[in-house]
Amino acid sequence: MPYTLDAQTGSTVITLSAKSREEFVRDLIASLLEAAYGQHTDAADAGRVVPIQAAGAGDAEILARLAAGTLRAVRETQGRLLPPRWIALDEGRVTATLPVAANGEPGPLLAARRALLERPLPDLVARLEVGSP
Repeated sequence: MPYTLDAQTGSTVITLSAKSREEFVRDLIASLLEAAYGQHTDAADAGRVVPIQAAGAGDAEILARLAAGTLRAVRETQGRLLPPRWIALDEGRVTATLPVAANGEPGPLLAARRALLERPLPDLVARLEVGSP
């Protein structure tokens, strides 16, 4: 499994491992959506998408900014966000588009409390603690 979620009192710790930048971005967003909404379901989307973008000097900075942007989109979007269909990778920047399921309220108010890049690519390992702000 590319990521694990460990629910603790008041927070969830996500452990992520990846071999490529695309895998890193895709699994980070999927794990954050799972932390916010629970287990992933294949809901039909309504054709709307929400773009998420993060830029940084390295993977650690991108990790923190991508997590913050994804969690902001969860709480601001009417409907349930789904894992990304499209990801663009540029030097120091990533962009993803997340489909929106037609029904549902915005997700819970969550924030990334701590983001730690334990090992860089090509064998990336990162930990992210997510919880109420």
